[in-house]
Order: sequence, then structure tokens, then C-alpha cells
Amino acid sequence: MHSGRLRVANKRTPSQGNRVSVSEAVSKIILGNYVVHESLKLRIVNYHGLAGKISSEVEGLTGKKAKMDTIVVAIKRFSDGLGEGKIEEMSASLKDSKLDLEGGVVDVTIAGKDTKAQQILEDVLRLQPKFSGTPNVIQLPSSVKIIAEEKDAKLLEEALWGRYETSLKRNVAKITIRLSPSREKVPGIAAFITELLYRNGVSILDAFLSDEDVMLIVQEKFSPKAYQVLSEEISG
Repeated sequence: MHSGRLRVANKRTPSQGNRVSVSEAVSKIILGNYVVHESLKLRIVNYHGLAGKISSEVEGLTGKKAKMDTIVVAIKRFSDGLGEGKIEEMSASLKDSKLDLEGGVVDVTIAGKDTKAQQILEDVLRLQPKFSGTPNVIQLPSSVKIIAEEKDAKLLEEALWGRYETSLKRNVAKITIRLSPSREKVPGIAAFITELLYRNGVSILDAFLSDEDVMLIVQEKFSPKAYQVLSEEISG
């Protein structure tokens, strides 16, 4: 057993610390809806109509009121990044990346109705000396998500029971794509990866981005396939 440390992620989708931007929220929503994603790619979506449908989700992720025009602009920018030329750029940006697959992890979400995410994070950090592994911690506007080993997930559930709403999603795997520092970072890489895996029968449960890596959460039964597809894309 080794002394546990926390990886408090500085992710853009969603972000840690500052609230999620409208663009990040729109990207996350679209990435989680394959039909909308494909419709945008085919240019058969009314931007204003889609903005109206997802506005409440956007506000839930950003934690503030969002202007309809701002959501429309974010949708258009996302859609513009799905062009053929952009896809080639994004494929090239994955070259020389390193892949990491960790199975048997638990996706833990801790939320509190009247508690800010910062307070939840502080309570999680107090448990750090007791962790046996190195969980990933992502702060959202009103909750904290933790990707942890089973033993640490149980510790979180027991320690925080009664104080917060805690939900555990088991039988998931974590795939980390460590982007090559020599490659140019291209906006829309998460959308590209999502589409790539969808085409090969793998649905992503969640995706988190930083300047150095992309962390994907998938059902464990799909993890070997996801790893294979990504390996071929990186080396192809």
C-alpha cells in the first residue's frame, strides 16, 4: 500500500476552480448526445432551436444565466470545428500521444443542495492521507467528481454519508490520452475522439480535458475496444 495523493484536475470540460464557460458547457452537452452531434456535422440543425432546448442544461453547468445569443455562437463554433479539414488537423494532433488504461475504477459524484463545490472539495482533501490510490478529482460548479479505486470510493461514501448526496457508478474504466508536447493543440479534440469511438461502437460516459491530456470514462466492457481504436488512430 502506498500513501494516497489526489490529482485535482485542472480540466476545461468541465473546469476546476472557475465556473464552466458557456462554450465548455455547450461542448459537454453535445458530446453527450450523439444524435445532436451527428446532426450538427450534417448541418441540419437550427442553432437557435437547439440553443433553446439546451439553455437550462447550460445554465446548470455554468451556474449562471446564459444569453441565448451566446449559446448560439458557442453551438456554431462547435459545428464549425467538425469540418473535414479540422478533422484531419485533430487526427494529426493525436500522433505520438501516450495511452493509459485503468479498469475497475469507480466514478463518484458528490453533490450538496446548499453547499458550494469548494466546500465539498475541501472535505474530500481532508481524506487524502487515508487514500490507498491516487484518485482524479474534478470540481464542477455544484458538485465534485472523483475517479477512484474501489477501496477509496467506499471510503468516500462512508466518510461523507449523510452530509452530501453521493452516487457511485461502478464497472467503468479510465483512459488517459497524454498529448505529445510536440504536436499543435487543436480545439475540438474531444469532439473528434467522441465521434471516432462512436463510429466504432463505444459510447463515452464523460470526457475531461487539460492542456496536457484527455481523460475518458467508458463502460469497462468497452475499454479494450476503445483502447484499440485510439491506439490505431495514434499510430496510423
